[in-house]
Amino acid sequence: MMSRIVSTIGVIALPCTLSACSGSAPQPRTEDARPSATDIAKADADMGSVPTKTEPSKSLTAGEVASICKAGIAELFGHSPKIMKAAPQGGGIVRISYKRPYDGKLFRNDCQVQGNRIMWRGFDISPGSGPGRWRNDPADEVLTFTVAGRSVKLLTTYSDGSTATATQPLL
Repeated sequence: MMSRIVSTIGVIALPCTLSACSGSAPQPRTEDARPSATDIAKADADMGSVPTKTEPSKSLTAGEVASICKAGIAELFGHSPKIMKAAPQGGGIVRISYKRPYDGKLFRNDCQVQGNRIMWRGFDISPGSGPGRWRNDPADEVLTFTVAGRSVKLLTTYSDGSTATATQPLL
C-alpha cells in the first residue's frame, strides 16, 4: 500500500516538475550582454596589460621606484631586498630578480609604482611563460608604501580585510 502511495505521488509530481521546465530559457537583457567598463579593465589586466594609474603621486626617480619595488617584492616573498636586482623595462616597469638563497632558483617579477601602491606580476614563472597577470584582482593583496628616511614602510591589506605591516631598508 505504501509503495502505491509513493508511486502515485511520483506520477503527480513529475508532470508538475516537467511543466515548470517547458518554457523557453529567459533571454539576457541587452545591458546584461554588454561587458561593463570594469569587466573590460579586468580582462585587459588579466591579459597582461599594465593597469592604469589610479591616483597621482609625487614624482619618484627611477632609483626610488627600483628601491621601493625591491622592498615590496622582498617583503611579499620573505627575502632580503639586498639579494634583489632591478632592471628598468620601460613604461615605468621594473623587473626585480633574485636567486632564492637555499637552492639558487631564479625568480623574476615585474613591478610598477602607482601612487602609493606597489603593483606586481610574476615573470617567466615557468621557463618561457612570459609575464603573468598583474595582481590587481579584488581577491589579491594590496601592497602600499610610504618612504620614511632610508626606509620603506609597507602595508599589505588582504581581501579578508586583515593587514600586515613591515619596514624594509631603502637600498
